[in-house]
Amino acid sequence: MQNAEKPASPWKSRLFVIVFVTILALIIYGFIWIVQSADATLPQPDEIISLEDAANRIRSGEIDRILIQEERDVFLYLPGQPRPLYSQLALGQTFTATMEALGVPSDSFPPLTVESD
Repeated sequence: MQNAEKPASPWKSRLFVIVFVTILALIIYGFIWIVQSADATLPQPDEIISLEDAANRIRSGEIDRILIQEERDVFLYLPGQPRPLYSQLALGQTFTATMEALGVPSDSFPPLTVESD
């Protein structure tokens, strides 16, 4: 008697390809979603201002509160605006010294929060 082997089912190999392509598509979609989410949280070009502009806005009282992160990143929150304006301090410079050099006395600062790692 001959031992007849069953031929491999073409559906098994097709099912593997379908599952593999589906998983790959989900991974690619997840990666694109993460990149787009991260891009939305970064300061947009119209939200980036110079330190001089930041000083002028603080001096005129337009700023509701200020957040300084990592001793370099300055976020200026305007009343009623969900996203802050962004500016960056020069390396080795403090916010207070920079603003005072630009003519903004420290007693005129709105509420100031400093976060560092």
